[in-house]
Amino acid sequence: MYFGGSGARMPAIRLAVMVWCLFAGAAGVSWSACRENGPGREGEGGSVPASGWIQAMAFLSGTTEAEEMDSHTAEQFMSLLRHPLRINYSTRSRLTESGLFSPYQTASLTDYISRNGDVLSVAELAAVDGFGREYAAALAYFVSFESAALPGYSSSARRRPLNSLTLRSGFRQKENERHDCSYALRYCLDLSGKAELGFVAKSGYGAGHFPPEVTSFSLAFYGKGRVGKIVAGDFNARFGQGLALWSGFSMGGLSAPESYSRRPSGISPYRSYSGEGSFRGLAADFSFGRFTLSSFIAAEGLREVFAGKIPGEGLSFIPAFNMGYYGRNGQVSLTCYAQTAPVSAASAGNPLADLKCSADIRWNIRGTDFFSEVAVDGISLAVAALAGTRFPIGEHLTMAVSARYYPAGYSALRSGAVRSGTKCTNEYGLSASGAFAAGEYVPIAGKTGFGSSVVRHRGVFGIDASHAPAPRFGTDGPSSQMKVRLDYDCRVSPHLELSFRISERIRTWGERCKTDLRADVKYASGIFSLVSRLSAVRCRGTGLLAYLEGGCRKGVLTLYLRGGLFRVDNWDDRIYVYERDAPGNFNVPAYYGRGFWTAMTAGVKCSRSCRAYLRASYLDYPWQTPGTEEKKPGKAELKLQVVLDF
Repeated sequence: MYFGGSGARMPAIRLAVMVWCLFAGAAGVSWSACRENGPGREGEGGSVPASGWIQAMAFLSGTTEAEEMDSHTAEQFMSLLRHPLRINYSTRSRLTESGLFSPYQTASLTDYISRNGDVLSVAELAAVDGFGREYAAALAYFVSFESAALPGYSSSARRRPLNSLTLRSGFRQKENERHDCSYALRYCLDLSGKAELGFVAKSGYGAGHFPPEVTSFSLAFYGKGRVGKIVAGDFNARFGQGLALWSGFSMGGLSAPESYSRRPSGISPYRSYSGEGSFRGLAADFSFGRFTLSSFIAAEGLREVFAGKIPGEGLSFIPAFNMGYYGRNGQVSLTCYAQTAPVSAASAGNPLADLKCSADIRWNIRGTDFFSEVAVDGISLAVAALAGTRFPIGEHLTMAVSARYYPAGYSALRSGAVRSGTKCTNEYGLSASGAFAAGEYVPIAGKTGFGSSVVRHRGVFGIDASHAPAPRFGTDGPSSQMKVRLDYDCRVSPHLELSFRISERIRTWGERCKTDLRADVKYASGIFSLVSRLSAVRCRGTGLLAYLEGGCRKGVLTLYLRGGLFRVDNWDDRIYVYERDAPGNFNVPAYYGRGFWTAMTAGVKCSRSCRAYLRASYLDYPWQTPGTEEKKPGKAELKLQVVLDF
């Protein structure tokens, strides 16, 4: 919950936050000399580097930084961090919906388990076709190798039901304004992997307390024969490369080679707080050997009906299906969906508001990945397409190349394919990227076993060129853009790592050039960690930001203290920073103005079934930005979250 008292005044809030932060800093320093514990997951004690799971989350998402991720994907990973996916008990349908595996990896893993028995370690997972050392080490944070079978056999033991309840609320006080509150709750019941019930309710700041601003629910049944799953309520539907049907918000940027292709999760229950982009209706998927059929029927405007409101444009219905072949070397599928015009307007014109059909393929030939999708807009008859490949060059270099063709007449209402703009329309593009590694392996302080060492020099480079044939972003005619980027990480020693990033964007409209520079210094001893960052952005003006963060993880308690300064006079020079928060809360604010901030994040494992998290932060603008009549108001915020697993 986010916590605060009624009628609190700004000086009192500021004092409370500063006391909390000073306490956290003192506690972190006093524990920095404590001896190291054995490895464990985030929030469970142990000595896994605090940033390890964040880096793994970014790597699996095809990005290099948490700032580049979308909130829905981050929430999925945070949920898996708390409740790892039991890969030895999961069906192909459940492995796919997790979003952790490509169709090729899912087929390879299920085939390996059927032939050789359960996967019992990260090292064994790395040996399965399609995984490898680096990918398996990143997955280790989000999967479980729990097994009830002897080596060489598969698990079929019965598991106990699991209840999970998350309660959070918040209190925010802005200078010269009344305080504001928010709250959210999420409940999930997992019946031994055979069924799952989920409910989410949320009200943000200024939205009132009842009814909740956002509600979602889902009921899913999982089978082991031909029936993969049946979902009633809210769900996501993501197929192919996302060119025709990819529900929910997704980031479209191209950074690391892994970001060039999508990992479709098919139909999956919707578990996010955001409430954006999901379907509400009935969905199911079925397996026939190596073939899978997924279908659903949803209704636009059904949320308003459930809330007792009248849909503004009336109800519209969305039927869809996907038929796919999943082999050990790849997959081929066909996706079709339609959306009817609102019932109130259906008789006035075209009965269909949207119609898409697409064919996609992803195939792996001797370590080289090929992927493509072609989609047809049934209303405008426009054809969109994308294609690409990812391939290794030697042991320490992986390259990816892709091209995309999204004509202006293509409606991207439910598309989520890779792109440089905001939508998969009015864009032609060509991209190339590479990930390299060099040098010897360096151990990571506080980690043991598989994945406890990394190559000393690692990096990602890329270039993306795009052209819009029709006006967009306020332009009067065609426009073009090019982005170039280089990321470099150096593991200096088991305790010290240096990270650098430089990117350049050149476009033919607005502010023509934008340069982004970033440097991080990271120190970790197993229990104590220290991170400093310096960022500079040059676009309309020059934006500068710097912060220092110290953290300590000792037994059942985790504490982090961060303080930073920023000087950003223009919105075009804004700087995004990932902020630590309680699990399930993805926080990436944009800093703009002249000011400072400080934040304390703490977590405690009260018992085997209870965890509590607290975040206190204060943001102020003591220096007035040139060209403004008055300085921006500061704000203080307190958040409290409790997670119960029983």
